[in-house]
Amino acid sequence: MNNQKKSGLGIGILIGTILGGITALFLSPQSGKQNRKEVAKKLNQLKKLFHDTEIDKKVKEIFGEVTEEAKNIYVQAKEWLIEELAQLKEAVENIDKEKYTEAVEQVMQKVQKEVKKDVKEMEKLKKQLMKEWEKLKK
Repeated sequence: MNNQKKSGLGIGILIGTILGGITALFLSPQSGKQNRKEVAKKLNQLKKLFHDTEIDKKVKEIFGEVTEEAKNIYVQAKEWLIEELAQLKEAVENIDKEKYTEAVEQVMQKVQKEVKKDVKEMEKLKKQLMKEWEKLKK
């Protein structure tokens, strides 16, 4: 049963990533090559900005214990957030709190579809993702 949950999460991640990429490609007024360059540049900026050295500590705060499943949920949520932010048309420096909050909401919807966790845990995860806003604004 546990393997089925992990498998479902992996398939969901794969499908979501593919659909997000395709949507961005077709809805963009720029050329595909130009889009790929901009998104790749923004992804690299965001990954550096959101690099996390205290994953275990944050996972423990959110889920109460550090398990592989909890770590995977946290890491995946951060990756989805980075992807959501990279798809915005603004430069990283110009992303405002409203757009950041919308990106967090999108991520939380994805997480809740993929993972069956306590509401309190999901609220803690959302709160942690919102704390990342400070890194973006520095």
